[in-house]
Amino acid sequence: MSDGVDDLAGKDEDETGAEHGAETADPGFRKLLDKLHLEHNFDLRQYKEGSLLRRVRRRMSQVHVDGLENYLRLLDRNHEEFTQLLNVILINVTSFFRDPDAWHIVRERILPDLVREASTTRSLRFWSAGCSSGEELYSLAMLVAESLGGPESEYDVKIYGTDVDEDALVTARAGLYRLEALKDVPRELLDKYFVREGQMYRLRRDLRKWCIFGRHDVAQDSPLSHIDLLLCRNVLIYFDSDLQGRIAPRFQYAIREGGYLFLGKSESMLTRSRRFVPLDFKWRIFQRVTPPDLAGKAIASDDPPFRPQARQPRSEQLAGLRAEAVIEALQSAVMVIDPSDTVVTWNSAAEQLYDIPMDAALGKKFRDLDVSYRMEGLRSRVEEVKTTLARTRIAAVTFPRRSGDVLHLAVSVAPLFDDHRRLAGTLVAAEDVSDVARLRDELDRISEQSATANEELQSTNEELETTNEELQSTNEELETTNEELQSTNEELETTVEELQSINAELGTMNTELEKRTAELNRLDQYHQCIVDALEEALFVLDEAFTVRTWNHEAAGLWGLRPEDAINRDFFSLPIGEATSLLREAAAAVLATRSPRTVERVPYVRDGNSHKVTVELRPLVAAQGNPIGILGVTRAQHGKGSGR
Repeated sequence: MSDGVDDLAGKDEDETGAEHGAETADPGFRKLLDKLHLEHNFDLRQYKEGSLLRRVRRRMSQVHVDGLENYLRLLDRNHEEFTQLLNVILINVTSFFRDPDAWHIVRERILPDLVREASTTRSLRFWSAGCSSGEELYSLAMLVAESLGGPESEYDVKIYGTDVDEDALVTARAGLYRLEALKDVPRELLDKYFVREGQMYRLRRDLRKWCIFGRHDVAQDSPLSHIDLLLCRNVLIYFDSDLQGRIAPRFQYAIREGGYLFLGKSESMLTRSRRFVPLDFKWRIFQRVTPPDLAGKAIASDDPPFRPQARQPRSEQLAGLRAEAVIEALQSAVMVIDPSDTVVTWNSAAEQLYDIPMDAALGKKFRDLDVSYRMEGLRSRVEEVKTTLARTRIAAVTFPRRSGDVLHLAVSVAPLFDDHRRLAGTLVAAEDVSDVARLRDELDRISEQSATANEELQSTNEELETTNEELQSTNEELETTNEELQSTNEELETTVEELQSINAELGTMNTELEKRTAELNRLDQYHQCIVDALEEALFVLDEAFTVRTWNHEAAGLWGLRPEDAINRDFFSLPIGEATSLLREAAAAVLATRSPRTVERVPYVRDGNSHKVTVELRPLVAAQGNPIGILGVTRAQHGKGSGR
């Protein structure tokens, strides 16, 4: 199902509950659900009926149909109506990196763990169930690419995106989005993984090749398998508790042992599951585990039991190997001191640990090297081994480095013998156990704190035992209240996301209105420029004789500016006798829908009286109804004539 929800239309809980019981009891609603299941293979019978009914009624209001029986007949007549109804039911409200804090957990805790575990198989499998138009799936794809160092990684990555909405899947496959849909994508990811195409942005092809889209209904179809991370955000809140209970084992089957499940923040399906433990309860991120009753059982294996081999002669064991190469490959710092106290072996690990190059150590006397006295007790242990010919070990010794850091080392000192069992040298091997030492100190500190806390807890426990009985009864009431609040929270989440959908539609409409307003303003500007460009005085009256157009020539003719004339009654204008001479002709033009000419209409210019001819023409709409009058002046020639 697509990632989206609906609202409660602002109704309070009592009103909603009453309406829910009344409306869902309508047999027409059950018939509609059965029809969608039998004829269109779309089973909504175990979805939350209150939410479904609100969406169905919203579609009914859009097509102006009253009553579910009438809407059923519309579905029979118009097969395209099913697609439109499905688009209303499956509100595709999603976005890139929704809930950034939750995605931070995926990026910093989950993906590094999955990449580390897949270092041998080089294979990662993800599933976005209810992927809608693909924003959340592609959010995951970008984070996976970041964890692997880019889409060109040698890992075999498959990200499955499934939904029941075919139109949403078409959008997801294209990976093409407007800039406003990418507002939550970090700038560095936007520049790195999107390519601009006109006014749109498309996800890079090498990232889209990881993504596989297909139609899938989590409530009916078989789940995928061996999934490392499954995203199913705000999908389960549509289903009733029985259907949620049946989906949980499917998710358990789909996710491998140790894999992760990422739900929406309002999902409550797994709050008491034994098969999933919360990695982060706030953001509903869980890890699949083996139930306790299955832990500890033996694992069948076809491998034969291990049997130690007979000891081979020394020459056969080291055949083809050089002792120097073995020592050089060791991670421990190794040096060998001959009986004359000269260093004869010094590997690369010793160079790094002791800050002494190999050339500066080989052939030198051990007692002349500062490592012999910088490491407390080392020189005495070496002498002890030479005397007793028995190995010894310093479990923890501090070693100050030249950089000022102090390391904790574990040092083994052992005698080396020749073929005649005579002392041939002394082996000194050191390992850096600073991390272990720090952990040991931390453990000691925690143990002390734990002992102190246990004493306090012991005294507190006696008080809590008395309080526990009261809390037990209170807890039962709170559990009941919590379930009710959880249900209310799911409905509110539904409300928020449908409002987001409506807001997106309003935003689109607003954009269209802005475009049309700009176009009308541009057309009005053209109209005014054309009117003012005419050499004749021109005015336009509507059917109530209100002035709608008054060009510059008319302003010059009668001495009245356009802003003083427009939207005023023509016959109330202070332009002298012209209004009385034109009144009768104007009424006749509207009545007969035929033009009239009025001659010798007076006007005054430069203190002199002039005459002008005014032609009145009817303005008729396409239906034949008169909607106004166009007045145009024409100069009269001769003595005393105008213009």
